[in-house]
Amino acid sequence: MNGSVVKYTIGRLMQVLAMLMLIPLLVGLIYRESLIDIRNFVIPIVLAFLLGFILMRSGSAKGHIFTKEAMFITASCWIIFSIIGAIPLYLTASNYPSFVDAFFEMMSGFTTCGASVASNVELLPNSIIFWRSFSHFIGGMGILVFTLAIMPKANKESSSLMQAEVPGPTFGKITPKLSQTARVLYLMYIALTVIVIILLLFGGMNLFDAIIHAMGTAGTGGFSNKAASIGYYNSRYIEIVLSIAMLAFGINFNIYYFSLIRSARQAFKSEELYWYLGIVATTALLIFFNIRSMYDSSFFTGVTSLFTVSSIITTTGYVSLDYGAWPLFSRHILIFLMFVGGCAGSTAGGIKVSRFVVLFKSALNQIRKALNPLRVSVNKMDGKRVDKEVEESINRYILVYIFLFIIFMLVITLETNNFESAFSAVATTFNNVGPGLIDFGPVTSFEAMSKLSKLTLTFAMLFGRLELYPMILLFSAGTYRNIRK
Repeated sequence: MNGSVVKYTIGRLMQVLAMLMLIPLLVGLIYRESLIDIRNFVIPIVLAFLLGFILMRSGSAKGHIFTKEAMFITASCWIIFSIIGAIPLYLTASNYPSFVDAFFEMMSGFTTCGASVASNVELLPNSIIFWRSFSHFIGGMGILVFTLAIMPKANKESSSLMQAEVPGPTFGKITPKLSQTARVLYLMYIALTVIVIILLLFGGMNLFDAIIHAMGTAGTGGFSNKAASIGYYNSRYIEIVLSIAMLAFGINFNIYYFSLIRSARQAFKSEELYWYLGIVATTALLIFFNIRSMYDSSFFTGVTSLFTVSSIITTTGYVSLDYGAWPLFSRHILIFLMFVGGCAGSTAGGIKVSRFVVLFKSALNQIRKALNPLRVSVNKMDGKRVDKEVEESINRYILVYIFLFIIFMLVITLETNNFESAFSAVATTFNNVGPGLIDFGPVTSFEAMSKLSKLTLTFAMLFGRLELYPMILLFSAGTYRNIRK
């Protein structure tokens, strides 16, 4: 592995972090927060800048970035961002008594998980509240995608970096130049976020609340500045706006690009998109009929069902009411949606709809072949044959996913004897959803967990966000052999 180019790249990313942390610092100045609250951001900004400077000076921009280097850089920078980003939270007087708590919260922010250990988020300074949600906005599209978007130039090997971070079974550029692809993605991302802010303002939110919840929606993260999350506003309008917005950010961004630049009809022929919308419609209707006797208004029940399904399948994690009190049938539908997640190439987490579609079609083909051994079955997506290599990579991914899930689950069961609590805690963090069920449900937090469990779930978030392999490589002993300076 080329250690020199790895150090230089990580150093550059540290300076990007220092630049990004100036924004919550500015928020603190705007709201005239105390010098202590301001200092809490100055310390990590200086630290990130100095670390970046040292790493860049000791490294070199010259060299190749192959898959191994890209995965190592990706996993390392996400951990470093979360550690340095946690410093302001740890130095804040309330909610984060240990650095493990602060680290958990910031990893949850950058990975857009939204799980929280904060006992009372409304006591936090506005700068910290903004930083938590801003981390969703950064992590949603990707730290490295942002860096590539602002780089003055990016060589062809930078695609390895982007491929290591962008979720989904396959990766493709939407423009010939990679840096231009990153800029286009971020421009669409920002434009959609601004639209959500405006719509929320029409719903009666103040500007700060609208920005916080729009960033959480865009990154499909789910941090709120209210203890009751979206339920605080008791507004069907806001719930409908956010339901549609969350679903929009769970769609592959390539579809938006091709619908604007090329043919909208061709862009919306995506098979994954129709499966995604079909799953949302089906599960929302099933939950509606299952819970309608619990509420007086059918309209309220319908909006609540759609909002909760949208929040869970896109792994946003916003809450309008305690769905932990719903019947077991509805709760298990929500657990299923945690695993499905959004579309590949979106800001949503989960395994991704495209993987489930390919697995489902592969299973059908195996059944047909068992019934008729002479039959030749071809797996297709969007009218094109799915390469055997892609099918095999999805199968391997699912096997590794299950293996890691079991390991995380075993650690969590050391602390709790409630299977549904433990299972949902791992499911919601590994798939970057946020709230789970029972002990870790929508009206509770992860505050009471032990430090071991918190660290386990912290890394579960990162494994899930980076789709396993970068983190496996980071913890592999073979990665550190034959490192060239």
